[in-house]
Amino acid sequence: DRAAILSGGDYWRLVTARQAGAPSLDPDAATTRKPPMNTNDAVQQLLDLEAIRTLKHRYIRCMTQSRWDELETLLAPDIDASYSDGKYVFSDRATLMGFLRQQDPAGVPQLSYWHVTMPEITLHAPDRASGIWAMYHFHLRKNEQQQLEMFAYYSDEYRKVDGRWLIERTGYERVMEQSLDRSSLPGLQLLVG
Repeated sequence: DRAAILSGGDYWRLVTARQAGAPSLDPDAATTRKPPMNTNDAVQQLLDLEAIRTLKHRYIRCMTQSRWDELETLLAPDIDASYSDGKYVFSDRATLMGFLRQQDPAGVPQLSYWHVTMPEITLHAPDRASGIWAMYHFHLRKNEQQQLEMFAYYSDEYRKVDGRWLIERTGYERVMEQSLDRSSLPGLQLLVG
């Protein structure tokens, strides 16, 4: 491979050319690619990526802690949402929030939490982005000692409005779901929660 005999600078120019889709292994092919992004644009993209990660993490925290008023501020008014492989579909924020609030009635002893990781975020325009997230979900109905666990992939779309990223579309498709009767496991206790 010719890359093995190139100097350090030439090697990285070749790697950059390959990543940019240059058709040739010639290190000079890098000169045919589009000019590099300016520093201000690069910094803005990094800031946008971090803002989107924070937005999704805040969404998950609000779901876990039943902070419905705060969650509502993270969603676009015309949000499209689809949960449980399309079993529950919503096309506006008010309807979605009504559904979520009903899932967590006061006085019902239950515990739920979500965890998202491995984000794949793509910036499509200065005000548009999409993301894919791996998600683990745990739900326990305490009275019945019935536990549900799920692994899924969230697919989101984001819109920047007045300098703030909002969730415009969200939903997940399950990869795995299992249930467990915790009362059948002697010695298993919920210590906190």
